[in-house]
Amino acid sequence: TDPYALDLTANSKQSRIVWLDNPRTKPKGWDKARRPQAVRAQTQMLIYELHLRDFSVADDKVPAKLRGKYLAALSKDSWGMQHLRRLAQAGISDLHLLPVFDFATVPEDACTSTAVKAAYPADPTPQALISNDASTDCFNWGYDPLHFQVPEGSYALNPDKAGSRIREFRTFVQAMHRIGLRVGMDVVYNHMSASGQHPQSVLDRIVPGYYHRLNATGEVERSTCCDNTATEHAMMAKLMQDSLITWAKDYRIDSFRFDLMGHQPKATMLAIQEALQAIAKRPVPFIGEGWNFGEVANHQRFEQASQLALAGSGIASFSDRARDALRGGSAGDAS
Repeated sequence: TDPYALDLTANSKQSRIVWLDNPRTKPKGWDKARRPQAVRAQTQMLIYELHLRDFSVADDKVPAKLRGKYLAALSKDSWGMQHLRRLAQAGISDLHLLPVFDFATVPEDACTSTAVKAAYPADPTPQALISNDASTDCFNWGYDPLHFQVPEGSYALNPDKAGSRIREFRTFVQAMHRIGLRVGMDVVYNHMSASGQHPQSVLDRIVPGYYHRLNATGEVERSTCCDNTATEHAMMAKLMQDSLITWAKDYRIDSFRFDLMGHQPKATMLAIQEALQAIAKRPVPFIGEGWNFGEVANHQRFEQASQLALAGSGIASFSDRARDALRGGSAGDAS
């Protein structure tokens, strides 16, 4: 498949050529739909995080076929939509979606939801219990990128139909804008789901050894969890930039939250932000995880987009110190 694909067949088997201005890829009223006012200052953003499937999968006010899908947002009186409207009225300004780009884990046309069992909360080994269902389960956080510029197909009614996932994700964004919420998107450029000749290796099979960061013996670095990308390389940086422009311009995404942003060069992030805002003609905030670890730690390979270097950049980073002060300790502290 093409790393620059904009549409795919089910389960990401083949790339499709698509024109994103084709009326069949747009919901009714898309071209003239109004958006919430752009961010004036990042400190005024009040953010609510949402997993798209969890938003509606158990909502009995959503038609069964739409539960867990983009089009659940059309059920205006569902519990989920009522809740989001109340949050918007109370001052929440931005809805940040966990990954909705095409990811590798969930079978798009044949997933199952058999892993929800009442015994789990009391069982000491829930991970072992669900392992048999993990490869077919409909739920995943989505941090295993496959194609950066295509909406995830498992959230579409018919992922194999040309343009379906594009139109349906736009429908979701339009519905959120209509109730006054800007839409942010969690993006994961620091690693891919696979490399080498793996069937789900998209970048390495196009230009072997270029898009992934290698160690001194030529092996792919995996400090992030998975197969790290070489975001310091020019064409990987360009892929990031082109992808973000697509989401901001063609899907009207209002902000981006970067997973493990410290694995990306600060200079690259600043250049992409400048290019993106010039095209969007409005501020597009960047927020990310500025953690300092792995083979890039302490600026070993480049100046990172980490907490160590972001002061005054206009790019926001999560603060583990503020988090731990509020929680009364770190997630890694001994009990």
